[in-house]
Amino acid sequence: MKNILIAVILMTSFACKAQSPIVPLDTYIHNTPEEGYIKDLDNELDKFVGTWKFTSGLTSLTIELQKLELFYNGKYYQDLLIGEYKYIENGIQIVNYLPLLDEDSGIIAQGHTINGRQIIPKDRYVSCDDCSDNERRLRLSFHDSERLYLSTSVVLRYLLDETNPEKMTATIYIGHGGMKPTEDSPEVLRVPFGEYTMVKQ
Repeated sequence: MKNILIAVILMTSFACKAQSPIVPLDTYIHNTPEEGYIKDLDNELDKFVGTWKFTSGLTSLTIELQKLELFYNGKYYQDLLIGEYKYIENGIQIVNYLPLLDEDSGIIAQGHTINGRQIIPKDRYVSCDDCSDNERRLRLSFHDSERLYLSTSVVLRYLLDETNPEKMTATIYIGHGGMKPTEDSPEVLRVPFGEYTMVKQ
C-alpha cells in the first residue's frame, strides 16, 4: 500500500510540473519558461492531422501528420506535429518516409522528416497576400534524411473555404544556413520546392 501511495504522489507531482506554467502555441521559443508547457489551447493543430495528397498526372506528394502532446525536449514541454512524406514523380517513387511513422522512434519528434508547431503571420517566411490579418499558418521543419545539410521548411495553410473535401496548401522552401558537405552535394531536396494544394484523404 505504501508503494502505491508513493507512486501516486510521484505521478501527480510530475503531471503538475509538466503542465505548469502553460503558455499558448504561438509563444516565442525564447519566451518559454523552463519546464513550461507550450500547449495547443485552441486545438489549432488538429485540423492538420491526417493524410494529405497532392496529385498531378503521374506525380504525387503524400504527407501524413500526427499530433504529439506534452513532448519534452529537455527544457520544456510542447504540443507539436510530427510527420513523414512520400513523393512520386512521373510514376517513379523518389522517396518514401511514410513507414517511419509506425516505428517506435516516433516518440522522438526531431527524428521525423516533418516536425514543429510554429504559428506564423501572413507576412513572415513565405508571405501570403490573400491571407486575412488574423489567419494563422503553421511552419514545420521538412527534411530529407539524405540531405540533412539543407535548411528546409514547409508552411501549411488550411483552406477554410475548401471543406468538402478538406484542403490545405503546403509550401516547401529552403531557408538560410546549412553547409554542403562537398562541392558536388545537391542544393535542393528530392521533392521540388514550391506550393502544393493537398486534399485530405
